[in-house]
Amino acid sequence: MANGEMSLTVLLVRHAEPVAPGTAGFDEFTRPLTAKGMRDAHQLGAQHTSTRIDAAYSSPYLRARQTIEPIAHARGLAIATIEDLRERMLSADELPDWRAHLKRSWEDFDYAAHGGESGRIAQARILRVLDTIASRHSAGTVIVASHGNLIALALHAIMPGVDYDFWESIPMPAVFTLIRDGTRWRRTGE
Repeated sequence: MANGEMSLTVLLVRHAEPVAPGTAGFDEFTRPLTAKGMRDAHQLGAQHTSTRIDAAYSSPYLRARQTIEPIAHARGLAIATIEDLRERMLSADELPDWRAHLKRSWEDFDYAAHGGESGRIAQARILRVLDTIASRHSAGTVIVASHGNLIALALHAIMPGVDYDFWESIPMPAVFTLIRDGTRWRRTGE
């Protein structure tokens, strides 16, 4: 971008620690953050106290929304839910060996377990969401809360070296800063 020209910054946030999958009384949409996850969400808010944020978007899953609530509330921002920020559907079936299926899907972007999304389809979904957000905000900073696999797939599309091992190494929470340069995304600093 030329000097003085404004750009869009997206703070792409992986949610903080949720209660474990399969915990009685919760499904994928309602699994909340643990006490540690809530503390980490507030710490994330404290780390971004001086960051101007113009809008907040979240996956429909509670754990993602709860992760950015401290940041949004401190600024009086409503959090807009975008259905397509949900985590990648690995399979419609229970997969006791889900990690093996996930690893295979990183090795073969067209592989999908029964009823699941391939890496290619999930990646196209998250890139469409990012492009939609860019069409709504030509400049400024927005925060976007989503999930590890979907975020890794977005990063895979814009930078080298993102693979299964990268996904596995992403902490909860994590923030990746993306900059929109014209029609392309790039990742900046940690």
